[in-house]
Amino acid sequence: MADLTLVIQNIIPWVLYIIAILGAIVCLIQKDLLKMAVLTSVSGFAVAAIYQVLLAPDVALTQAVVGAAIIPTLVAIAVLKTREEPISKDEGDL
Repeated sequence: MADLTLVIQNIIPWVLYIIAILGAIVCLIQKDLLKMAVLTSVSGFAVAAIYQVLLAPDVALTQAVVGAAIIPTLVAIAVLKTREEPISKDEGDL
């Protein structure tokens, strides 16, 4: 039983590392900026979980709030506010 607990304790951080890295890679290859803004929260939550597993709950809580909630929200708002409306062909002929 102790061996199983030791294996789980060693595997969980590595799984979270892989999720954080893959989340960042998927975020980087997105063409749509709004999808990219939403996908940044995946890496933020994974890093927050890594901090929690590494017994740093104060840092994990801060990471969860800032990295997984505030930053993706601000980026999504900025993308939505700066997104240009497509010009129709009738307006382009003026």
